[in-house]
Amino acid sequence: MKKPLKVLFIGIALGFVLGWLASSYSNLESPSVPQGFSAPSAPLRAYFSPSPEPEKALIQTLRSAQQSVHAALYQLTDPEIAQALTEIAKRGLELKILLDDEPSQGSKGCLLLSSGIPIKQYVDSGIMHHKFAVIDSALVITGSYNWTTSAQTRNEENLLVIQSPELAHAFEQEFQKLWTHKKAKALTQADCSSSTK
Repeated sequence: MKKPLKVLFIGIALGFVLGWLASSYSNLESPSVPQGFSAPSAPLRAYFSPSPEPEKALIQTLRSAQQSVHAALYQLTDPEIAQALTEIAKRGLELKILLDDEPSQGSKGCLLLSSGIPIKQYVDSGIMHHKFAVIDSALVITGSYNWTTSAQTRNEENLLVIQSPELAHAFEQEFQKLWTHKKAKALTQADCSSSTK
């Protein structure tokens, strides 16, 4: 009788210790999960290249702008997209374009600057690799799709058009952070002139 009681008490004590250890382990802080930004019910459209569809969707979305277009782009060489941006500027909308080191060969940055569009170049040892635009603080264009002719005709790329003021706000904050950063330098006509020499 004494032996089974002893085994029972040892079992209870062991169970208590194991339970305590398990609860202590589960209460340890787990690594924090990145919060990011989400808009689960936001309508979105996806496009894939090489095909003319992403360029068409991009231009159509840009032309729908009523107030503002803010874009942070690694490259801009597509003449059709540059033309759409020039048309938007003529309508008097707020338009700001941030490009990676400018002017680069084939870039439309200097062309847009000559149309009166504020252009900044992000000068850094790393690259400013974004490809996004915020339209009217309500729409976001993003994805791997560079605003280039090769993205349309040769590259495997994706473009998303997302209707979400919440996501637009997050992207707008990122744009403003980059636009006002000391590494963002206003592109000047002198920069454009020196690049053609």
